[in-house]
Amino acid sequence: MKILRETMKIETFPSRIVLELTPLCNLSCPMCPRHYIKEADGYMSGELFKKLIDEIESENKQAIVLPFWRGESCLHPNFPELLHYALDKGIRIHLSTNGHFMSPGFMEIFYRCEFVTFSLHTNVGNINAKKMVEYKPAWSQTNTQVSFVDSEKNSGEFLRECTSDATLNGFDSVRLYFEHTVGGEFGKGAKKADTNRIFCPKLTHTFVVSADGGYSRCNHIWEPEAAPILAQSSIKEVWGGPIMNDIRAKYPDELCGPCDQWSGHTNGEAWQKNDGQFKHIVYGAGQ
Repeated sequence: MKILRETMKIETFPSRIVLELTPLCNLSCPMCPRHYIKEADGYMSGELFKKLIDEIESENKQAIVLPFWRGESCLHPNFPELLHYALDKGIRIHLSTNGHFMSPGFMEIFYRCEFVTFSLHTNVGNINAKKMVEYKPAWSQTNTQVSFVDSEKNSGEFLRECTSDATLNGFDSVRLYFEHTVGGEFGKGAKKADTNRIFCPKLTHTFVVSADGGYSRCNHIWEPEAAPILAQSSIKEVWGGPIMNDIRAKYPDELCGPCDQWSGHTNGEAWQKNDGQFKHIVYGAGQ
């Protein structure tokens, strides 16, 4: 299959940077690929997190930092300290949480983030997400979203509750994602892309750091590369270094080959507010 690369330009420094605070999670959702990765635990050290935040501030302060990956970030014992450190530097924080950690201290952090999405899998998370928007202070500019996975039984109930309301239950947007893997394997879903394969945009703009300082080519590849860790290097060095460049040159290799994230259709659907109404978007439609 022909791979279209012409419009894909590699950014000199990534504009989306994942900093995994912990791969641990308080839930065990059946569709989550965490069940199929090698044993992973622990927390990103405060020293490493601050080092990376300082580099991002210096290299590209407009970059979006996503302090989560395979686990629930709020489980990190120093979550408030680390998030305040980044926010106090004016870093753009986009956070995902399952909504089970909603103390006043945590909510203060959420209200300072540019974007917070509640990945809803339980009734507890659903109730707490509503609490977030209900008590949102006037000074907060946080854009709030709720997201669901189409393979979950309760996604239909919560999704209909939000999308049947003209105000989206107070949220700024609602997302329904397709299941990215089946049994932990890419390319096993029922929905398929039917078009020429493009060079995956993830490899042009997104860099992922695991809690132990390793890194992955993509947030959808949940096993870090067997490579030097970020504690002894910088994002800029690794991003433009031989390992990442070799991955791009060989794309799609045995890891990227089965994945269909490049097509956009796995991003599912979105409902967004628009002048008091909301618009419905189907990603990758027609592909």
